[in-house]
Amino acid sequence: MKVVCDMGPLHYLILIGCDHVLPALLDDVLTARVVVEKEMSAPATPDAVRRWAAAPPRWLQVKDPKHLLHIPSLGREGKRGDGDRAVISLALEERIPFVLMDDVKARKQVVAKGKEHGHEMEPLWMLEVIDLAAERGLIDDLPERLRVLERETPYYIGKDARQVIQGILRRDLERKHELAEEQDREF
Repeated sequence: MKVVCDMGPLHYLILIGCDHVLPALLDDVLTARVVVEKEMSAPATPDAVRRWAAAPPRWLQVKDPKHLLHIPSLGREGKRGDGDRAVISLALEERIPFVLMDDVKARKQVVAKGKEHGHEMEPLWMLEVIDLAAERGLIDDLPERLRVLERETPYYIGKDARQVIQGILRRDLERKHELAEEQDREF
């Protein structure tokens, strides 16, 4: 699976120590140059994220879209939403069906711009990626990683996110319980 990734999911996956799941789950991970060189490198960005952006891993493809879409609902160009616009533009140009981003307005624009340009695109939520990674055994200490996300980062956790996190933790506990039962049967 190929995905174009926005700043938010990269930022928070780095902060919770789970950025390793992206290349393990996905065939290709792309992002727009503005995401790495401007948004993730801004002075107010946490040191860990800035260091990561200064030397991105080899699995991350950083590209500029040839044409930047005009999407007024994402904010004034040069002020806000530049990364979102670039990521959506890049996904359209590269014909990539999945866009990893959490911003609600931007997620709606992924679907709208995809339809407008005859290329179906689906926004993925970072929490969906975390859930899939946990299901595949890529995150050993999931409760701790989610605790860090909730308590040590400014990640917004509204009602929907709270329900998703509770579901992720419940499924993780069920997987661990099933694994323990299997191990008990083997002895």
